[in-house]
Amino acid sequence: MTAVICGSLSAGVNLNVDGTLTRSFTLDPGGKTRGEIVVQNAGDEESEVKIFLQDYLHYADGRALFQKTGTVGRSNASWITLTPNQAVIPAKGSLTINFTLSVPSDPKLKGTYWSLLMIEPVPKSLLTPGKQENDVDIQVVTVVRLAVQMITAIGKSGEAKLSFQSRSLTREKNGRFLTLDLENTGERLLAPHVWTELFDKKGQSSGKIDGSSHRIYPGCSARFVLDLSKLAPGGYKAVVVADNGDDNVFGANYVLELK
Repeated sequence: MTAVICGSLSAGVNLNVDGTLTRSFTLDPGGKTRGEIVVQNAGDEESEVKIFLQDYLHYADGRALFQKTGTVGRSNASWITLTPNQAVIPAKGSLTINFTLSVPSDPKLKGTYWSLLMIEPVPKSLLTPGKQENDVDIQVVTVVRLAVQMITAIGKSGEAKLSFQSRSLTREKNGRFLTLDLENTGERLLAPHVWTELFDKKGQSSGKIDGSSHRIYPGCSARFVLDLSKLAPGGYKAVVVADNGDDNVFGANYVLELK
């Protein structure tokens, strides 16, 4: 008996999606929209692909969970229909994926709902059956899946809330860093840009330190790192701002001792 544990994917396959990997729609309950996603095969070999939806969660500790549709309470996967679900993309050719997004006519819907549209190559097995009983053939498979975020906002509804969950001050070989974990505890997608301004014991500003921006779905979290390496040792008051780029601006105050 031969047990095929892994197959292999040809290096001649090179897939990419035209445009952005995020599709965002603002609709009211009962609303409907259609669209298409074009996948290009820049490789020298044809590629068979599967097209399907998954639920998705992400956390500040680096976890990214790709789950069965309907697992996440704010999944919009059941609102989306796809055509085709499987197809062959010729070498140097393209595939058009058509989708329809239909929001249920439920007045209780509010905030942001999302899922991932996955485009996964089907590996071509290079294995041959083993001739000996209980023979096991093993090869490593490399499958690079493409994920398009499908986001639905129900009008302007839903509460925007951001919680500063934890902070840590670390010193490493390449500098000193303030690490902040922020959680979206509201109902709307947030994409805050985080920065801080530090004040010494005399109340004098040491300047603004710019951070990064991350998309945070409701119930998810993200980690932001601020580089404090240029500051002199001492005590500081840090004013941290998470600006969502709209009317939603969140903040926190910390007392830091830099050594």
